[in-house]
Amino acid sequence: MNRLAVVRVRGRVDVRNDIHDTLKMLNLTKSNHCVIIDDRESFLGMLQKVKDYVTYGPIDSTTLSKLIIKWGRLEGDVRITEEYVKEKTGKDLETFCKDFLEFKNELSDLDLKKVFRLHPPHKGYEATKKPYTLGGTLGPRDVEINGLIQKMI
Repeated sequence: MNRLAVVRVRGRVDVRNDIHDTLKMLNLTKSNHCVIIDDRESFLGMLQKVKDYVTYGPIDSTTLSKLIIKWGRLEGDVRITEEYVKEKTGKDLETFCKDFLEFKNELSDLDLKKVFRLHPPHKGYEATKKPYTLGGTLGPRDVEINGLIQKMI
């Protein structure tokens, strides 16, 4: 199994109700929001349904650690620090991220909010109405998701 980073690319205008509900279940309520999920069959079905509004792929540990430090938030919009991670889990951030990707830890162990609110990518998206396979942004993009998230951090 893998952990997938899912980033919402398109906005809320003219979205069908069933797709809107699926995006809400994935906690992707606004553009440039990112969530980390696993690749269970139920999640993959949801991703297939919303593939015209999101892009996704497996995340690596270095990107995940940068994402947690820069955009990870606790309740009350409090930032995450390396000391907080060490205090909460007894591990440094890199070890926690590796264990998280191997399903030995969960983000809920840190009491993190489920959504990372990112900036739009530096130099913009490729094309927001085309699939990634045709030179756009949408749908599955395999490990290239890490490059996109780096541009958004």
